[in-house]
Amino acid sequence: MLIPPSDGDETMVSLARFGNAFPTLILRSPLHGLMSRRYAIIEFTGRKSGRRYTAPVAYLLDGDRILLSTDSGWRRNLVGGAPVQLLLRGRKVAGSGTALADPVASAAVIRRLVDAIPSYARLAGLARQNGRVSEEEIAGAVQRGRVGITVMLG
Repeated sequence: MLIPPSDGDETMVSLARFGNAFPTLILRSPLHGLMSRRYAIIEFTGRKSGRRYTAPVAYLLDGDRILLSTDSGWRRNLVGGAPVQLLLRGRKVAGSGTALADPVASAAVIRRLVDAIPSYARLAGLARQNGRVSEEEIAGAVQRGRVGITVMLG
């Protein structure tokens, strides 16, 4: 998510929905090229509610998979794997999304995102020192609940 909501904080959830509306609008429009090289929309079904969810996410294409991360509550819907759709560069693609249970694997995904996408550290709330996000900063984010997610395409 571009603006992560805090679990249980309705004001933050409302602000996140408002803040995520603009990138979602752009990514669904003919102007998606302004953002779609680094941002996509993930869609999935809630395990308990059965409700359809969508969220804008920063992503990195890594061969036949997509890497992303979040600290938002929706990550729980991808534990153990779940079908997802991505609106990726203006096209809908199906895949299987998995929230990574291994903290080392999550940290590796976050490192790849931080290194590949200049704005990602700020969006993920990670501090840069001397132009780089430290391993300790990433490990702290994982301890606070940020997880790496892989989406296998196809």
